[in-house]
Amino acid sequence: MKRKKFSITKYLKVTLVYFVLFIAIFSMIDYYAWMSFNFIWFIVISAVAALMIGYIHVKRGKHDHVDEVAEELL
Repeated sequence: MKRKKFSITKYLKVTLVYFVLFIAIFSMIDYYAWMSFNFIWFIVISAVAALMIGYIHVKRGKHDHVDEVAEELL
């Protein structure tokens, strides 16, 4: 069984797309909660989640819409 090579550039691109997605979602949550949450926590949670999900995404090696968006934007 061949192991796919882990691409750092693809990882950074996919992680950035996930980070922007999470920030947008959390911003909407914060807006509808009358901005009662500290936005720094949303940034930290988004960064940690994007790093983990980006790693899992690239490690699996499947190509989907997130990869297409990452290639088009970056």
